[in-house]
Amino acid sequence: MKTALVYSEEWRRFDYGPEHPLRMERLGLTWRLMEAYGLTAGPKLKVLTPEPASVEAITRFHTPEYVEVLRAVSGGDWVPHAARYGLGAGDNPIFPGLWEAAQLTAGGSLLAAQLVLDGEATRAFHFAGGLHHAMPNRASGFCYVNDAVLAIQALRRKNWK
Repeated sequence: MKTALVYSEEWRRFDYGPEHPLRMERLGLTWRLMEAYGLTAGPKLKVLTPEPASVEAITRFHTPEYVEVLRAVSGGDWVPHAARYGLGAGDNPIFPGLWEAAQLTAGGSLLAAQLVLDGEATRAFHFAGGLHHAMPNRASGFCYVNDAVLAIQALRRKNWK
């Protein structure tokens, strides 16, 4: 029985903005606190760094049009109707690297699901995971990509219960 921790220092470089309540640097602070208490190493613990999820993986739930908008705004392109997709001021601001952050978050949850499916872990905890408010074609509640749905879909494709 192993527990998997999915973590990346990369999350710390993404910033929703100074007034936004979701502070990505808290992930790093939590990780360092866990390290200080010896909670990130041991014979029954596996620490893994996720890879960004592919467009193909993300479009298993999200619409291709929405994904294209996320990619465009992340690169600094102006999208005339970004608000239609839940993007802009408030809960889901546009910031540099938004798409990369969404890909990494989705990749982490997909990795956690795969570790359990493959029997490499009995439990998997993804530090930045659980951003479950995003809809197929819209950001919502600080969430741009619904990594929870993507992980559940991966588990269901393998008939995991």
